[in-house]
Amino acid sequence: MRKTSQWRMAVLAAVAGLLAVGTAGCHWLYAWMVAERHPTKIVKAEYLLEAERLVVVPYAGTETLFNHRTAPLEVSADITAYALANLKDRVKSIVNPLAVTQWQEQNVEWPNMSLDDIGKAFQADVVLYVELETYSLLEDGSANLYRGHVRGRVQVAKMGAAHNPVYETTVEIFFPPDHPVGITGTSEAVIRQNTDAVFAQEVVAKFHDRTVEDKGGSP
Repeated sequence: MRKTSQWRMAVLAAVAGLLAVGTAGCHWLYAWMVAERHPTKIVKAEYLLEAERLVVVPYAGTETLFNHRTAPLEVSADITAYALANLKDRVKSIVNPLAVTQWQEQNVEWPNMSLDDIGKAFQADVVLYVELETYSLLEDGSANLYRGHVRGRVQVAKMGAAHNPVYETTVEIFFPPDHPVGITGTSEAVIRQNTDAVFAQEVVAKFHDRTVEDKGGSP
């Protein structure tokens, strides 16, 4: 129990920092890599997410939790921060990510619940469910190269809808996007922070218009 308490305090501090900094945080490595180098274009939202009270519910399998115990909470905290910054006109409030984690720990059978029942448990009218199907920080097959890789199944459930989920997609990102980085060239903390941020940004980007680089080819 003492270890759990110490872990919770550390995560609470980390989440508090993420929510306080939000998208103005120092994800400096990602910002540098996507600095404008090409003309830009507008990509329309795939789904206009609207909510009076949104709850972001992360899920990760045992392998991910064994290797990256705090990944679901860190990812959901980043998603919350990006949503607060980019969806504030359509999302009135979001359940604190730490409260979601605490609820999950107290209700170990929650993965068997429907998205509607999860929404009701938080008195939320919309559930954003994010299943981390893949989460790693090392280049595949290497112990000396960092490269974040996250693949997640994203679902939106709206309370009272005739059929749920009302929207579903898969988001997959790599960081850095084009090549790995040697372990002497950066740190795991930097790779993890930016991997989480890039994934969260791509998830939230599904729900609002955004400006991206136009590198030519098909739109």
